[in-house]
Amino acid sequence: MTESYHRVVEASAIEDRAMMPFIVNGWPVLLCKDEGQIHALINRCSHAAAQLAPGGRVRRGAVMCPLHGARFKLDNGECLGGAGYKALKLYPWRESADGWIEVAVPDEAPGAEHLPVKPLG
Repeated sequence: MTESYHRVVEASAIEDRAMMPFIVNGWPVLLCKDEGQIHALINRCSHAAAQLAPGGRVRRGAVMCPLHGARFKLDNGECLGGAGYKALKLYPWRESADGWIEVAVPDEAPGAEHLPVKPLG
């Protein structure tokens, strides 16, 4: 599966503890910033396919799912304390010379197993 980088947002727009959801080439991407470090991960909890943002939180190196409170490490996607929860997919990212965050997502369209369920309401 090949991947390409896509320009997403200016780095200066991401505040600490921010959770910024985007759709990048069809893929649900969540950009987070914790203690000055940016992370790019899938915006889909591996437990019930819920969106992590909006509604979740970033704290102490982890993102928390708003549905059941599952916490996932930002540096490797591993679930903290949830038996049977798969690690979250992380996306490679880089900052361009002109200060934009670019995220690499697969060139192929995401399957249903990659997309979050839509929130009720």
